[in-house]
Amino acid sequence: MPHWEAAEPHTFDFEQLPTPMIEADDESHFDLHLVKNFFDAETCRHLIFELEHSRSRLAPSYGKGAAPLVDERTRRTVQLLPAEETVGFVQRRLDEYGPALEQRFGLRLSGCESPQFLRYRVGDFFVAHQDGNTGMVRMKSDEGRRVSVSIFLNCESELAADQTYDGGALVFSDWRSNRRFRLKGEAGTLVAFRSETTHEVTPVVRGERYSIVTWFGQNRLR
Repeated sequence: MPHWEAAEPHTFDFEQLPTPMIEADDESHFDLHLVKNFFDAETCRHLIFELEHSRSRLAPSYGKGAAPLVDERTRRTVQLLPAEETVGFVQRRLDEYGPALEQRFGLRLSGCESPQFLRYRVGDFFVAHQDGNTGMVRMKSDEGRRVSVSIFLNCESELAADQTYDGGALVFSDWRSNRRFRLKGEAGTLVAFRSETTHEVTPVVRGERYSIVTWFGQNRLR
């Protein structure tokens, strides 16, 4: 268990976390990879505590242009900027899990991008989009984005409770088959999927939704 000093939210002593438990991929149509307990409940609580006290900026969107742009018609949320130690801790955990994602998706992956820490407040959303490996998104890197990862830090719930939110669902869709799948947020759960998969975050209607997102590129040199 990590040791946390509540009075000093930016001086965490991160230690080894429990081994995550992989959940069956029930929604095979969208090729989702779900991992429960990627972060345990205590870690999620204290990550949120730090994020609540972190600086923030408007989160950008990516398209065919060379640089990311802030467009609140497409994506309305804020990116939180925690301590470098916290970013490094999350980055290491994700990089350690990279080989499992390689095996799961049959890809040779490079390291993940620096994780984004996000807060969605009431009314915030992200329209249906793809993250990469499609003509709709062009990245600077030759590796591009091949696997997207999202980690829920708190729970989606219709019932009001501490550190929960309503709305803000992660929804996957496929226009060719007219199929949709709504993934309910559960604290500590990681979901990974191919970056060309269409997905969105529906508007939050209560509370604040905290999550971490990142993307793995394809390593062509190995």
